[in-house]
Amino acid sequence: MRSLTKYVSNDRPEFAVYIEDDDKVCYAYLWKEKKIVGDIWLYNSAPTPNEPEWNKKENLPFLNPAEFVGENLEPFSASSPVEVTWDFGEETVAKIFLSERLIAKLTVGARPGWSILVTKDGPLALKM
Repeated sequence: MRSLTKYVSNDRPEFAVYIEDDDKVCYAYLWKEKKIVGDIWLYNSAPTPNEPEWNKKENLPFLNPAEFVGENLEPFSASSPVEVTWDFGEETVAKIFLSERLIAKLTVGARPGWSILVTKDGPLALKM
């Protein structure tokens, strides 16, 4: 089931994280005002491919291939305990937690951001 969830910063409401699962793949997007300023792959909803599919734009949004995926989460539901925390120090940082476990981090300009769910750096996520 396709889903889109928005997490807005209480302190700086011009910042939000949107988590979108389109039944193929799930990404998180860091927004500032009305522009995407960072993104990160979170999990594959469809079966994880052995080969990368990012050579063809018609495959957007891209699944992360097996060589990069260390852990593939179960698709989020309305009751998934997802939380986003914010740090507005020297740089803006949005941290994404699942069941109080840090799974990803986004900063302005990070495309991609960082994830504990990948085994190595790739075009969809950097290893955290």
